[in-house]
Amino acid sequence: MSFRSAFKLLRPYRAQMCAIMALALVVSAIAVVTPFVNRDMLDDGLLKGNTGVVIRLVLVLILLQVGGQFIEYIQRRIEINISNALGKKLKTEAFEHGLKLKPHYFKEEGFYKTISDALYYISNILGIANNSFLLILVIICRCIGAMIGLVILDWRLSIFIALIMPLKVWLNAIIRKHVECRSKQLMEDNKRYNSWLSNILTGITDIKLWNLRKKITAEYGGHVETINQSSKKLSLLRAKNNLLTFSMEFALMNGMYILGAYLIAGELLTFGGLMAFITFAAYVQSPVNIIMELRIILKQITPSVEGLKRFYELEEENYAQTQPITDSISVIEFKNVSLSFGDREILKDFNLTVNRGDKVAITGPNGSGKTTILGLLLRLYEPTEGEILIDGAPITQYNIEDYRLRFSVVSQDIHLFKGTVRGNITFDEGAEDDFTESDKLQTCMEFVNNLEDKYETQVGADGAKLSGGERQKIALRRALHRKSQILLLDEPTSNYNRESEEEFNRFFLENDDYGFYFIVTHQEDILPYIDKVITLPL
Repeated sequence: MSFRSAFKLLRPYRAQMCAIMALALVVSAIAVVTPFVNRDMLDDGLLKGNTGVVIRLVLVLILLQVGGQFIEYIQRRIEINISNALGKKLKTEAFEHGLKLKPHYFKEEGFYKTISDALYYISNILGIANNSFLLILVIICRCIGAMIGLVILDWRLSIFIALIMPLKVWLNAIIRKHVECRSKQLMEDNKRYNSWLSNILTGITDIKLWNLRKKITAEYGGHVETINQSSKKLSLLRAKNNLLTFSMEFALMNGMYILGAYLIAGELLTFGGLMAFITFAAYVQSPVNIIMELRIILKQITPSVEGLKRFYELEEENYAQTQPITDSISVIEFKNVSLSFGDREILKDFNLTVNRGDKVAITGPNGSGKTTILGLLLRLYEPTEGEILIDGAPITQYNIEDYRLRFSVVSQDIHLFKGTVRGNITFDEGAEDDFTESDKLQTCMEFVNNLEDKYETQVGADGAKLSGGERQKIALRRALHRKSQILLLDEPTSNYNRESEEEFNRFFLENDDYGFYFIVTHQEDILPYIDKVITLPL
């Protein structure tokens, strides 16, 4: 990653950057003046015993330094604001892009890993701002100002200082190559850890049931150790750079005493001039070191920039399409639809025509593709061959969010968000509408009245405080709460008791709120209430 690429990230913050630059010019002026004030205090004050001059110039030095520090404080505040705004922008954009990705990416990697990798990249990139990259302008101006002052004090010593710069640049180039290599290794270690953790987070119950605690803890320790070792190597590499840089600077600064002694002996330089020069030569070296360090930081984050670029190249679902979908769908068609995952064929040449008002049941053995059909209709999968049409138009031409508004869904794997029963039905904790009075499934929802806080009861993480049947009933009530055209139900009563299942069957027979009904089921009791029964072979 180049300085140009880094500054491109900061383009939206031009006004703040201009403010930093303006303040940097003031700091630069202070850097030019300070060496001369310091020299005059030594030569005209201390060495001549003139207390008045010493007091006056000391006050000037204090004013200059305190003023400079205050300006740097203001600059730092601006820098923090830019850093926070940039961090929020990058992370929010990445998270939104992650939510828009085609579902098959999450089937392969899992949502947690996909997003965690992207946020890891961004955290590294934010090192640009957090490691004072935004103050590079200030540093450059301060360095230029100090160099001007040093050249005026004595050009011969300034050349002596300049000789060390090529050595620093050469050393920095070598270190940067190794830093980029180590950074790539650290990034890969973190990606493997995110993949492992994503898998573990979904299996905590099985870890307990199968007494895998020690095994999983050992694996976790292994990942942490690997990441720590990679971080250690990267940190030590930068520490070596600092050690070598310090050694060169120390030799340089002490070498100036020798050259300065010859200049003073030849009356080409005063003692005060030499002391002021040495003091501010060190002052110049510090900004140069920071610039070199920032070049290393840029190399360190290069793998993250490349990783984030690849993340944004992942294809999103169709959110940009503006083709409107009809408010009154007449027919849904599957035409020669096939779906394969790698070498595994899930569905082959599936054909189905469903007219408005039809109630369709999909049955068949496990693994026959029942749930897959619903997933294809919801565009959670894309057919390998064939197409799905609504009123003769391919469903892929519709905006994905507008399209999915046409569906009310009860999935086989039900997820309840941490919150209240009401919040999981309406997705709005502030919703005050009393939907219980007109509830057509009052028998199925009677269990809510037995809960301590009724519809305000907390369900726990993923509904852990409720039974399987209760979770299914809330999911069904959630689906019915959305006013849509198509009702999709995937094994909606698998955890119901007999009474609740009979109540559901009566509801399914009498309900005419939807234009289309699809139900995946193993329960034969509901089949008499169905218009079309599709039985899939294994």
